[in-house]
Amino acid sequence: MRMKTKQARAVCIFLFSAIVALLTGTAATGTDRAVTKGTVFDMAHSEIFSPVQEGPLHYGSLYGIFKGYGPVGTNEKLITPKVLEGVKTYVVAGPAVDFTRDDQIVLQKFVRDGGNLLVLMHIAPPVARLTERFGIIASNFVISEQEGTIKGQSQDFFVTRFEPHPVTRGLKKVAVYGTWGLLTDVGSGSKTIASTSEKAWADMNRNRALDKGEPVQQFGIVAAGEHGRGKIVVVADDAPFANRFIGEADNRKLAENIAKWFNE
Repeated sequence: MRMKTKQARAVCIFLFSAIVALLTGTAATGTDRAVTKGTVFDMAHSEIFSPVQEGPLHYGSLYGIFKGYGPVGTNEKLITPKVLEGVKTYVVAGPAVDFTRDDQIVLQKFVRDGGNLLVLMHIAPPVARLTERFGIIASNFVISEQEGTIKGQSQDFFVTRFEPHPVTRGLKKVAVYGTWGLLTDVGSGSKTIASTSEKAWADMNRNRALDKGEPVQQFGIVAAGEHGRGKIVVVADDAPFANRFIGEADNRKLAENIAKWFNE
């Protein structure tokens, strides 16, 4: 399981050579020129794992799914309107450094003007203020479950409760491995589309045991919305999209649905 701890803030620096860029089809890595009509993965906030690496915890498979819809690249620079010019989808996966107010404003306008934003949480605080701009509130605690656990681990479980939406079409269960919780503001344009059971709890002290005083309730895991002319999807755990776990349950189907919805 990929733990959501302070230690997860350790920064992994990846150096991409021109050869790797050519082999992977990466365009616009660390430049001011965006991937026209394509997808860009953020690499400007000390992302812990890489979209162009094939190790078990990287996002190479997710990268490949989006590549099926057009050019895909990475951005290592400050997020600006110029960087996002011509970009269709911006992916924020597992950042360890907070998105500044300027970052938030630029991405909010990007979505309202017709862009797509995908946020995958490894640790919640760096993106909490960003997702709040779209009415999606992230918890500051990890969720544990009493139902559908994986190998008896309360923080590893199957999500089986879905609301009708293009992103959830055909899903029966999604496997998560140490997830945060989501709440959506009514009337914000976003809604929860995948949730835990009502027996899930906020594991405040992270001991994986239900202790007195810890809230027991249903928590959101995936939220989506349309804002202005654009779309956003927030997933409270990035693990389902890691190379190691994307083949579990319907995780790959979830990734494919997101990419398809963004490209409709």
